[in-house]
Formats: sequence, structure tokens, C-alpha cells
Amino acid sequence: MSADAKGIALLSALIIAYLFGALPVYGQPVQATLKAPEVSESDRAAQRQKLHQSRQAIKNKDRRHLRTLKAELKDYPLAAYIDYWELSEKLHQLPLEEIDQFLENNRGTAIGDWMMVRLLRQLGSQKKYATFLRYYQPEQYSRASLRCYYADALSRRDGFQGETQKLISELWLVGRSQVEECDPVFARWMKSGGLTQELAWKRHLLAVEEGNLDLARYIAKKMTPALAQKAKLLRSIHRNPQNLLTHSQFAYNPLEYRDIVLHGLHQLAKKDAVKAETAWHRYQASYLFSDAQQEAMFKHLARQFARQDNMQRLQQLVEHHTVTDGRTIEWLARQSLRELNWQQVAFWIDRLPEDKQQLDRWIYWKARCLEELYGKGSSEASSHLYRKAARNRSYYGFLAADTLGQQYSFEHRPAPITPIQVQDMAKRPELQRARELQAIGELFHARREWSYATRTMDHQELLAAGKVASAWGWYHKSIQSVLAADYLDDLELRFPLAFSDIVQDVSKQVGAQSSALEPYLIYAVARQESHFSHDAKSSSGALGLMQLLPSTAKATARRAGVRYRRSWDLLSPSTNIALGSFYLSTLLNRFDNNRFLAAAAYNAGPTRVARWLKETRKQLPYDVWIETIPFSETRNYVQNVLAYSVIYAYRSGTKLQMLRESEAASRL
Repeated sequence: MSADAKGIALLSALIIAYLFGALPVYGQPVQATLKAPEVSESDRAAQRQKLHQSRQAIKNKDRRHLRTLKAELKDYPLAAYIDYWELSEKLHQLPLEEIDQFLENNRGTAIGDWMMVRLLRQLGSQKKYATFLRYYQPEQYSRASLRCYYADALSRRDGFQGETQKLISELWLVGRSQVEECDPVFARWMKSGGLTQELAWKRHLLAVEEGNLDLARYIAKKMTPALAQKAKLLRSIHRNPQNLLTHSQFAYNPLEYRDIVLHGLHQLAKKDAVKAETAWHRYQASYLFSDAQQEAMFKHLARQFARQDNMQRLQQLVEHHTVTDGRTIEWLARQSLRELNWQQVAFWIDRLPEDKQQLDRWIYWKARCLEELYGKGSSEASSHLYRKAARNRSYYGFLAADTLGQQYSFEHRPAPITPIQVQDMAKRPELQRARELQAIGELFHARREWSYATRTMDHQELLAAGKVASAWGWYHKSIQSVLAADYLDDLELRFPLAFSDIVQDVSKQVGAQSSALEPYLIYAVARQESHFSHDAKSSSGALGLMQLLPSTAKATARRAGVRYRRSWDLLSPSTNIALGSFYLSTLLNRFDNNRFLAAAAYNAGPTRVARWLKETRKQLPYDVWIETIPFSETRNYVQNVLAYSVIYAYRSGTKLQMLRESEAASRL
């Protein structure tokens, strides 16, 4: 179902609910410098009611009533959307004169751009190739589906050569199934002989590397018998890379088997890096791998040795190679941290690229190394590094400040924007459209309007837009705007006290069960999870402000006694915050009120965290344990939640230590 169809299905109920006060208010706007709107709230409510009537008139094909309503709404921000919805009803008929007029009237707008996308889809699906070519602009529309239609149209006009062959090859060479719109042109292209054996092999290799073996088998059917046999061997090595250890099978034909051997060695290293390194040295003599291939294999082996906790072989490997890749060196430094080998940690930090050495992360750890090696308080160098890190508003800056026993540096500097700039920004038609679309529940189009409006804004305009979004209670757009402007010091915009009434109430109710569940922790998790987008949805199906999976929400609601009927209930801020906070409190209880363990469990799952704790056997200081969390996403998540908690306490007028004494003293 299209985004428009989904919106239409619930729009009537949303508008009526909004008009009669049944729709929840998604955020409490901060005090703003915006002037009173030129249109009163009662007049705006009347316009929204007429907008609803216009959509009903479109549905009922009541053209006379629709004309009357359009005339009355000609100055309403969403007047163009009435034309869009009317035109959408007959888009399949391709009334090109009306479409051209609409596109002309709405040139350079989000809705004009979206109508063009829908027109191109319609033309492509109806095989109107000549007309498609008249409208399509390759540099503007890069969606795979439209590029496939474009390739189909070009091939019918020019044949499979030149630009067409180049375009189809680009669409073909992906390691996943391509969009279905590509199927017709691929079929005609293959029938014409455009699919060479080289292209078939390249895509087969990409599919195997991405683990899409069904696709790889399909591609192998397009190969000659000899190449298909080679492809079968590649898939076999992918599943059983240990077969590479039978060196004689591959030793005498490096040109034929190079791709297979390289892929197999990478697969083998994931299972047994020692055997992979041994096999690599045996194959090097006859295969004469390129410098790039050797460097890639070295990095891969180093990381796999680190993952498999084989420090001895890792040390031997790096003794014979110059490691220059920053990511690999960071891996090695963390592995040395896990072993509490402070001399080795310092060794790797000194070999990081200079820009990485200047990050507060590695400034902090260099100071820790000096402290561990030479004793606390004995090194002026470590104190200097701590002071340098402590100047930053970050997880590591707060850690360094705690070590020194000094105040945190918050560096709050409001965005240098005047009230006039904010007022002028709020009056822009595109932002007015975004606000109205949000108000009536058309969130897809609201986001498109906002994104379309801000994509070409300069620094000052983005900051003004951030102020407007904050004043309207559209917090995730406020956060996005200041991040896009690269202005990180306005803490009111970056860390809004969104949904404060709900957060305070829930923290009092649920916090009675867990003393560690402070409102600042709830704010921090919601800020990290969704940027306060109440209708956020992840690729895994998590929903809402605190990104709960429906299955987790259902189980939590049963225990918490919170009313929960269906997954869409999670789009309600009050329901989502209540369930998310209760789930967070259960994690706190499970992990002895340790907030960073609870945060790790919220992100990666409690079972994984329990396993990680079992592996480290209470040998690591808390900061080392956090730094060596196996998942980089979870590591960054935990660090952000801890730092954000401190910032939210500061924003609330409260002084909060990032780590409680019990947390800082823990060995994990």
C-alpha cells in the first residue's frame, strides 16, 4: 500500500479527533519568540474542517462542492494538497495536461516533486516509455525503481548499448535481489545477449559475499557449464571454507581460483584465524596477491585474532606488518584493554593517526595508561591529558572530570539567532505546510515538506528552523536541524525537555520500584532511541519514542498493568514512555540498579549482557568493560545514555554524577 493510501485510510478519524480534542498532543512547545499567528486557532480549525470536507468531496466526486471549498481555502497552506489529492484519484488515467499544470504551479516544492515521482511510477508501470523519457531527469531521481524504468525506456529507444548498457550493468551488479521494476528490462537484456559471463560472475560473487546464496544459485543458471561449476565451487567454499586447507586443489591455477580463495580465506578467518593465516601464507607464494588484497587480508586477520582473543598470534602478526589503518588499531587497543595490558594499550594509541589521537576517547585512555603504568597522581602528563579531555562535554570528558574531581564542562551557548529570524522562518510557506500536515496526521508529507525545505538552508537558516521546530514541539526536527548546522552547543535545542509532564509522572510511578530510574535516564534513552520522534519505526519493527518491539511491549504491559491493545498504541507518547520506563526498570532490577548495564541490555538484550559479564568474570574496571563491549553500537549507546543523563540533569537544574559510587567501584 502506498504512503498516500495509508494516510487516506485513517485521515478522517485523525482530523475529527484533532478538531474535537481527542488526538493526543505530541509535545509541549518550549517558550518561543514567535509572534501570534496571523490566523486564529478557531479560524485554522475551521479551515481544517473544510479540508476534511474537500477530501470527502473528492471521494464522493462532488465537483461542485469541491470547487466551492477550494475557493474558500485558496489562502490555506495546504491548498495545493487539495489539487494533489484530486489529481491522485485519476492519476492512473494520466491526464497529462492537468498534471503538467500542477507541476508548473508547484515547481520547486515537496508536493510537486512527489507528484513527479508518482507520475514516473505510473508511466513506467503502464509502459509509456516515450512519455517517461520526456519527464525523467536522471540526475534528480535516483530511486532504483525509476532507474530501472529509465533503463527499460532507453533500451527500447536506443537498444542495449552505450549509456543503456552502462546503466543496466550498474543496476545488475548488486549482491541482493534488485527491485521488481528491473525484472522486465533484465529479461530483455539477457535475451539480447547483454549479460556477459564476466557480469554474471561478478554478481554471483557479490551475492555470495553478502550471503544471498539463493540469488547466487539463480545467477549461476545464466552461466556456461564450466563457469557454473566454478560458481558451485565458490558456494561450497563459502559454506565450508576449511576445504581450502586442501591446498593442492587450488594451487596450480591462481587466475581461475583467485576470487574463490580470497573469499574462502575471509570466511575461514571468521571461524579459525590461525588456520586462515596458515593457509594464506601457503597461497601467497603462487597467487601473488595485489598489495590491496594483502592489506585487506591483514586487517581481516588482525580483527579476527582480536575477536577470538588470540593475543599471541595477533602480536606475531603485527610484528611483521606496519599497521596504519585507524579502525584496526582501535580494535587492537581495545583488545589490549580487555587484557588489561596497559603497556600495549599505550603502544597502540601512539600508533593511531594523529586526528584519532586527538579525540577525547583516546586522550582519556592515554591518561589512564600513564596512571596505571606510573601510579595515580605521579604523572603530570596524565593530569594534563585528563584536564584536556575534561574540557569537552562528552562521556570521556565527564569521566576525566570525575577523575580530577572537578565540575563538568557543559559549554551551553544558545544559537546566535534573533527573534526576527525565527519569526521570518516560521512564516515560510513550506514550513507552514509542514506544520499543517503534522497537525492533520499526514506525517509522511509533513516530513517531506520539512526535509525539502531544509535541504538547501545555510547555517543560520538551519538554526532558525531548529528554533521553529522546537517551538512547535517537533523535537526530532529541531535536533536534526542543529546537527545539520553543525552547531552542537545549544543544549536547549539538542536536548529538549520533551514530554516533560509524562516523563515526570512515569518516573515517580515506576521509579518507586527502582531507585535508579530517574527522569534524566528516561530522557536520555528516549533521546538516544528516537530523537523524540513519537512515530519513529525502526527496520526491526521497534516503535515510538523509546523504540519498543511490540512483543516486548505486550509482555511488559501485562506485568505493568498498562493498557495495551495493538502495536500502534506505541505511537502514543504516554503509552510508550510508560512501557519503556517499566521495561527499563525491570532491567535495572535485574542488574542491581547498574544503569550502564541496564542501558546495554535495553539496546542489545539482557541475555547478551549476562553472557558478556560471564566472559569477563568480574576482572574489568567499569570503564574498561564499557569500552570493550563487543558491539560498537551498544558501546556508543551506553556511553551516550550516561552522558545524556548528566546533560538532562543539568537542563533540569540538577547536579548529577555520571557514575554512582557503586557503579564506579564495580568490577565486571
